[in-house]
Amino acid sequence: MSRDLNVDQIKKLWILDLVLTHKSLKHAALQAKVTPSAISQTLTSLEQSFGRPLLIREKGSVIATPDALAILKIVKPAFEAFERLKDINGEPVPELSWINFGTYESIAINILPGLISSFKQKLPNLRLGLKISRTSSLLTMLRKGELCSALITENDNIDRFYCIDVAEDRLGLYISKNLTPSKQIIDSLGYGSLEPGRDGLPIYFSKFLKQLNLDKPTILSDSFESLRAAASGGAIAAVLPDRVACRHDDLIEVTSVKATKKGSKDIGLHRLIVVGQNNCDREEIKFVATETQRLLN
Repeated sequence: MSRDLNVDQIKKLWILDLVLTHKSLKHAALQAKVTPSAISQTLTSLEQSFGRPLLIREKGSVIATPDALAILKIVKPAFEAFERLKDINGEPVPELSWINFGTYESIAINILPGLISSFKQKLPNLRLGLKISRTSSLLTMLRKGELCSALITENDNIDRFYCIDVAEDRLGLYISKNLTPSKQIIDSLGYGSLEPGRDGLPIYFSKFLKQLNLDKPTILSDSFESLRAAASGGAIAAVLPDRVACRHDDLIEVTSVKATKKGSKDIGLHRLIVVGQNNCDREEIKFVATETQRLLN
């Protein structure tokens, strides 16, 4: 086994750790912001470098070999050091005792554990108030001063707020991985979609539905989590953000099966934005944006 680890090899080992943590090349690729093929090439290069297999691939899953576990045990402190170095050049930590923050249920599920852990480390005495709601309600709470900041998707009604882009996502059409993708199966299942709010659906969402000729939903819900559960159980196809759909490895995307024009997968691209009151402390909003950006990306 080679003992001369350079920065490039440590980065490749970080990729290996991501694959084993997420138990999926696809999910690791999303986290590392590279393609699944790049992940596969990295793993092949690592195995060639160490001269032995590091992963066992079987039935769509990946398992670490004893050699992989031994190597990662040695280098994981380096991963943690890199994470601490990232914070040195980050936004300054403001002196805060209370943060009122709002977002959607589907986003909170992904970021809340990491957000709480980070806040405890950087602001041990902080109290966090979290509101879960739809965009229109979150913006109303911001206007009334009930929230200082909120994490939402791009929207036409945020011109009067202080806004910071923190990530990107896209929509897709998903079914249970236990089903065989085809136009016939999608048509027979019907599909579930987000229920329009007081201001209707976001423009990017309406364009996505129109592009895929999804004009007769079987079910409308204000909860992506409910739609995801129904799709996972094989009851419907569901229009979901990629971050929601890919949280577990039980769905497959069938957007291309339903698409009518080339490039339809790009129609649902949208930004995630931290919005705050213009009269609120901007250092607080920037701090929240920095933390959510780190967790989302």
